[in-house]
Amino acid sequence: MAETVTVSPAAGGFDRYGNPITPGTPVVLPTLAVAPGNTQLQAGEGGDLDDVQFTVYLDLDSPIQDDDAITVRGKQCLARVQEWRSPWTGRGGLVVFARSTTGKGG
Repeated sequence: MAETVTVSPAAGGFDRYGNPITPGTPVVLPTLAVAPGNTQLQAGEGGDLDDVQFTVYLDLDSPIQDDDAITVRGKQCLARVQEWRSPWTGRGGLVVFARSTTGKGG
């Protein structure tokens, strides 16, 4: 069974009346893979700072874009999305760099 992530689309700016457009409905997506990245826990006077990064691989048609929120392994992250295609086969997918920074540090 594939690991899943939850994508919450970011708000889309403003409508023609100047009202903010609300974020879209969250969707649960199966992943092709989730690779752990750098992690850092830094103790500080104002509290601990926890920084976690993941690389998530999704199908090309997955509904995600830059600045969407993505929940990976229980961590609420911000997404940066790149499309990747093999120059030899033409097959590819989406590579999502997900980063979560919580706490105060300092």
